[in-house]
Amino acid sequence: MQPRNRSLLSVTSLMLASIFTLAIAFVAPWQTHAASQSQPARASIPREYFAPYTDITMEHDFARMARDTGTKYFSLGFVIANTNNTCDATWAGTTSVSHGFMQSDIKALRAMGGDVIPSFGGAAGTELAIACSSVASLQAQYQRVIDAYHLTHVDFDIEGDAINNAPSIDRRNQAIAALQARAQAKGRRLVVSYTLSVNTYGMDPTSVALLQNAVSHGVNVSVVNIMVMDYYDPQTAPPNQMGENAIKAAKSTVNQLRGVYPAKTTRQLWSMIGLTPMVGENDNTVEVFTKQDARQVLAFARQHGIAELSFWAVELDQPCTGNRTPTNTCSGISQKPFDYDHIFDAYNK
Repeated sequence: MQPRNRSLLSVTSLMLASIFTLAIAFVAPWQTHAASQSQPARASIPREYFAPYTDITMEHDFARMARDTGTKYFSLGFVIANTNNTCDATWAGTTSVSHGFMQSDIKALRAMGGDVIPSFGGAAGTELAIACSSVASLQAQYQRVIDAYHLTHVDFDIEGDAINNAPSIDRRNQAIAALQARAQAKGRRLVVSYTLSVNTYGMDPTSVALLQNAVSHGVNVSVVNIMVMDYYDPQTAPPNQMGENAIKAAKSTVNQLRGVYPAKTTRQLWSMIGLTPMVGENDNTVEVFTKQDARQVLAFARQHGIAELSFWAVELDQPCTGNRTPTNTCSGISQKPFDYDHIFDAYNK
């Protein structure tokens, strides 16, 4: 996932990331001190939750976001390799996790009863499993992030070139299995979600193969979070029926998961599903996810007891006032600030 327009805003996000990297240089000693403080892991995220994505190059005052939106869980995009494409976990390709970036912001959110789910991957930059050449080096980078932020949940958004890179898929799943084994040995649980592209007829074969590979390595995937957006296929996904498209995609995905997890019941399979639309106008601007679509998806999620509701992104959940046009800061539809947050946050109640 990336802000609209993906190809344009992918570059924009990296440019913004470069700016906040310079800022970090001046506050790093204080932030590093925060990183070293004891901050025990929490299991505050419930089994069924709403956690919208936020682009951390644009916003990371999570306590303020929680007050403004009423939402207390956030998915953070994205952790990738650095801009030299080396095996170094960074935020948006520029800010190393060792700088303690966002430590105080996350601590403030947790003090309010909230938490975060960092997402590895996304549509821009180089995914860590591609940059890291061995399972051990990849596991070490993932563990750095988990330890730095005392995480109980992590997400892997695998799309673009990464979904077709078989060696990196195998390397990633081996590393995740080792991470979960390490957590279990310490009496903890590491909740793993995979965020994958979808159409109304289901996931692509490459995404199914990724999950099958995860099973072969013993990865416990708790959530298969499908991106119900940007279908670019009006025959199978009519652009004026985005809520219904999301429901069809979810049903198709559950049917595919029966083959991946044959021992699970239908109810258990539904409890693995996550749904992530893009609010308002999608990158394919004829596709518009309306507030009524959001209400329809919320009702469906409650009916089936799915694991996760999310959306891309908190920054878009605003009206386009003045001269603003739908970009990475507004939805392109008539709305009040944080209308979509207020609808979907009912899933946390």
